[in-house]
Amino acid sequence: MNVDTAEIKDALAQVYSLPHGRIRVERLETLAAAAKSAADRHLEGRVLLELAESYAYASERDLAPVAYGRLLQIYDQYPAELGPLTYSVHWYLKWMTWGLIDNPAIPLPTVHRWFDELENRYRQRGYSLRPVLALRGELARKLGDAEQGARLHEQAMAAPRDGMSDCEACERNEWGTGSAALGDDEAALAHWQSVLDGAHSCSEEPHRVLAQALLPLLRTGRIAEARGAHLTGYPLVRHSDSLRPSVAQHIEFCALTGNEGRGLEILADHARWLTEPGADVGARLAFITGVSVLLRRLQTLGLGYLPIGGGTAYSLLAELDTEIAGLCTRYDLRNGNTAVSTRIAARLAAQPLVERLPLGLRSKQLEVVSVRAAVDEIAAADCVERTVVAAEWSGSSADDRRAEALRLAELGTAELAAAPAAAEGHLREALAIGVSVLPAEHLARLSSQLVIALAGQRGRELDLADAAVRAGARWEGLSEPDLLHHTVIAARAFHRAARHGEAVALFEEAMAADVPYPAAELATVRAQFGASLKALHRHEEAARQFAEGARLVEHDPERRALHAELAWSAATALDYCERPEEALAAYLRAAALFGELGEVVSRTRCVRSAAWLQLWGYGAEPDRPWFRAMHDLIVELEQAAPSAEVTDELTETRRQLDEMLDGEASGE
Repeated sequence: MNVDTAEIKDALAQVYSLPHGRIRVERLETLAAAAKSAADRHLEGRVLLELAESYAYASERDLAPVAYGRLLQIYDQYPAELGPLTYSVHWYLKWMTWGLIDNPAIPLPTVHRWFDELENRYRQRGYSLRPVLALRGELARKLGDAEQGARLHEQAMAAPRDGMSDCEACERNEWGTGSAALGDDEAALAHWQSVLDGAHSCSEEPHRVLAQALLPLLRTGRIAEARGAHLTGYPLVRHSDSLRPSVAQHIEFCALTGNEGRGLEILADHARWLTEPGADVGARLAFITGVSVLLRRLQTLGLGYLPIGGGTAYSLLAELDTEIAGLCTRYDLRNGNTAVSTRIAARLAAQPLVERLPLGLRSKQLEVVSVRAAVDEIAAADCVERTVVAAEWSGSSADDRRAEALRLAELGTAELAAAPAAAEGHLREALAIGVSVLPAEHLARLSSQLVIALAGQRGRELDLADAAVRAGARWEGLSEPDLLHHTVIAARAFHRAARHGEAVALFEEAMAADVPYPAAELATVRAQFGASLKALHRHEEAARQFAEGARLVEHDPERRALHAELAWSAATALDYCERPEEALAAYLRAAALFGELGEVVSRTRCVRSAAWLQLWGYGAEPDRPWFRAMHDLIVELEQAAPSAEVTDELTETRRQLDEMLDGEASGE
């Protein structure tokens, strides 16, 4: 590629707009070759840094050392030109070195030399050795020395943080992974908790931690939290090339919780990864191992004949087993031990942790898997209670159990309105006793009554969501309307509990079908759906839900307040999406609706938001629509019935008009 420096700069600027992946990498590889023959070493350094980062995001970390070797060479040879890149050079040197750990093509002596290079350069620059110690700990762990890995991680945690330290979310990911490797799920979850709670996050967290935590949550009995981690986490990692191992962990979770159909859907969604392995061997091994856990489960269930791609589950498993064996051999030869093959074998041998964990999602490709011989396994989270009940009734006949279950159900039903907590106790016991002796529809109805009992108690939103998901699972195959109804109940409970990832997953599931609700109720559901989407910063989708909700009630005179609120919410979401013309129209519509309702405060705020959009979009026009809107609003507020709220809004409107005028005068 024979181009001058200006052309390389222009081409590099265009690359920044490309999504991460092979196309971006190929463009940068071409630019790197061109920059090497050009005279500007600083520009070459920028291209090489971008290339090294893009290798990581394209799941091709194996290719980074060559690019980084050239980068360090010119960094040392041309310190004046590359001096401004010092921070980036050392930051990405850390990540490149990390990528060597899982690369069986790099001999261990070479890996250690790069680690020493990293440490020496950090010492020279006065950087903390915290990330270097953490990387050495991860290497020790992956070489099979979990105890040494833990010691190094403790040293890393004790070292000071500085500008070269990983973000807290990424650090906690690695600390938890180290604890999990030692078999200490509780310690792992303790390290991850602040990431799971949202206190720490970054571009790849909580994505990875949510996937890492799936099985530890199950093993520690936190069944509902494990379901939540899947519902929230999978949409974050879906189709992300750099997060293939995390996608595999979600597939594995499905295989080990009786959700094989869901696992197959996820696999089908990423089928190209089976035939496009990429250059990152570690990510490849992690992905196909998780897939193989699912395929082994299908084979155990007698479903090896199911078609996948151009073959079957059985034939794909045979292919992947061969590939896994080959990759493990490469690692074992590189490492001089069997740590990797032993770890992979243990993962492949994993058995289901629960017979069936209802997720609130239906599997559309593997209906046969959802048809179990016994419906009783739906209540996996109640296994302790059911075990106690089973022991108490172990010598009783089926008729006696049935009679007792019906008696308890009748008691629970009678107390639903007056004593929902007591009703809950009776209904839970009825379900535990009757699980293997009552008809499926009767169990489904009892589950629905349990949902009603929980809905009647304050502060039980998460319990309500869990019960509704389980009730929906019982209704699947019996009544589509009841299934959808309970899915919506669960979604709304998660929404009220501010568990928006779970709420959105279930709203999406339900609203893709024909929910049997009247228009006004559907509008309210869409308002909550939109609010949860907005909380996840998915503003485009939120705007669509708010707009559809508004459409449902626009001709309903009894729902004018809901119509106005939905129009306002749609305007705000469109504003976040930087769609000013649509947002402006929605703000004006909402202002008009609030005006009809006599809602002064809400109308005022909508008019002000519209005026700002008019200023930014039409400020240069002679008639200054924003000024007229604000002036008329001030007059309107001055003439309104006096109240503290009106006074506050009038003061704020005057302040904002002054700010607009100042901005116009200064040309901002």
